[in-house]
Amino acid sequence: MTTPRPARGYTLLELMIGLTIAALVMLPLSEMLRAGADSARFVRAGLDQNADARFAIGRIVAQAAKAPQPDDTNLGNPAAYWLAPLQYTLTNGALVETGPDGKTVRNSVLATGVRAFNLNVPDVGAGRPVLRIDLVFDRPDCDISRGQDCSVAYARTVRLGAAP
Repeated sequence: MTTPRPARGYTLLELMIGLTIAALVMLPLSEMLRAGADSARFVRAGLDQNADARFAIGRIVAQAAKAPQPDDTNLGNPAAYWLAPLQYTLTNGALVETGPDGKTVRNSVLATGVRAFNLNVPDVGAGRPVLRIDLVFDRPDCDISRGQDCSVAYARTVRLGAAP
């Protein structure tokens, strides 16, 4: 008759060595995972900012396409005339569209994180005038304290009014 063998497990020393090896392997992996998550967050913020810029410029371009045909009395007037009754202002880093909506006044935030905004009608030569839209955003992944240029500029030029 054979006697059963006593159950044998890992010693405390073997478990500690195993945990140490696992920790040494996991440490660089966890650092890579954190760096990947940071990178994904910065890319997502940049994509969101690009979408905000495209949306804001698209809204202004749509309004410019509905602008009245130029005549001798309004040639050379500023961009504000051409885009009336809507007005675009920069308030606390947000580009705000203000205009009438029936009997009320509506305010719509078109984009946030905007550093500078400019509408300009640089030339009203022959034909329809040209509207230049300039938006400058603060980059979400930038640190001004390191001396980096933290701005991203978006610009578009469009003819005002529908073609005759």
